[in-house]
Amino acid sequence: MAAGVTNLAVMLSSQPARVFHTRLKDFPVHAERLQDASLESRALAVVSSPRQNGTILALSREAEQEGLRRQMRVSLARKISPQTVLVTANPALYHKVQALLYQRLTRYSPAVEAAGYGRFFLDMTGTEGLFSSSERAGHMVRRDLADQLNLTARIGIGRNKLVAAIATRVPTEAAVLTVPPGGELHFLAPLHASILPIAREPGVLQPLRDLNLAVVRDVQELVSHTPLGQMVFNPFFRQVSAQARGVDTSLVLSPQWTHRNGRNLLERYTLPEETNDAARLRGGIQYLADVVAYKLRRLQCLAEDVTLTLHYSDGYEDRASGRLPRPDTAGVTAGLLGLFRRANRRRNRVRAMTVAVRRLKPYARQLSLFAAGETRDQRVARQVDRIREKYGVGSILTAGQLCLED
Repeated sequence: MAAGVTNLAVMLSSQPARVFHTRLKDFPVHAERLQDASLESRALAVVSSPRQNGTILALSREAEQEGLRRQMRVSLARKISPQTVLVTANPALYHKVQALLYQRLTRYSPAVEAAGYGRFFLDMTGTEGLFSSSERAGHMVRRDLADQLNLTARIGIGRNKLVAAIATRVPTEAAVLTVPPGGELHFLAPLHASILPIAREPGVLQPLRDLNLAVVRDVQELVSHTPLGQMVFNPFFRQVSAQARGVDTSLVLSPQWTHRNGRNLLERYTLPEETNDAARLRGGIQYLADVVAYKLRRLQCLAEDVTLTLHYSDGYEDRASGRLPRPDTAGVTAGLLGLFRRANRRRNRVRAMTVAVRRLKPYARQLSLFAAGETRDQRVARQVDRIREKYGVGSILTAGQLCLED
């Protein structure tokens, strides 16, 4: 019996990893139509706000044919196409549809990771015997979503999450696009360099523009000369080099795994109204810092990897990553404010902010009768925690958060 298990483990480990990525373009449109069937064939646009200065976040193909575009102002959209239905974004509905999608996808793999509205990763390694081929499995998943939820998805299949996700962004008529193992370099080479996730970093985007590195092939050739690549992209050289070659070692992690192992925290704050007012944005950061710091202290962990994402009114997102070496509120606030300054690269109004904390690292909490060695910030945090444990996280606020409700 033991020999049989060993042989099976060796057989599975020798198989190349297969990752699926499902993407529903303009997911809010799909969700609105799922709730209201009368919208199915009508021109439809989901907007950040019904006010004149609101912007289009997502739109149907019929609305595109009317001349509407993402980021277009509501005032202009109404002039161009009065017959297009404009609906305000409904996050509660989108969460429900996201949950339905997750439930359907877990029928094909126990390892399903959400990557945003309408986007999921599935680890399908070792399932070739069940579906005969990865591409056939992709078509089965796509038909299932269409038949059961009336949702039309694109599916990318690759050796890792990076390649599978990029496969769903390639302009092609193929509903299921497979990148064979070993074909990553050839697949990525002709694509525009901006398709690499690391290209969002200003320290990478600017050299791409300055050196006219238009396609990924240009980046591949540059990073193949290590000294030159390090000089151009430092300190992002390793990430640029890996992504240009289609290398990604991150795992597909299901919510059950992350919850059971205590590895992730995710906090989101939606501003009362879209704004680019510095005081209100700092208040939002302070609120997130308070919540994250409180949870880190309860878990007795430090954050080795934290990402702050800013969601703008026009549907764009910018993010910055770092670490939180201290769990007290002052330390977390300083860390998140630093990430905010790096991430806030646009003048558009911000509608929401998300903090994703990964790679939690336990720390030894030294207690003594007189709490010797504690800093002032740590003592304040300890007393604030006592109040929140008794009355809730929102029972005590900092002065910076008061401006949020003005």
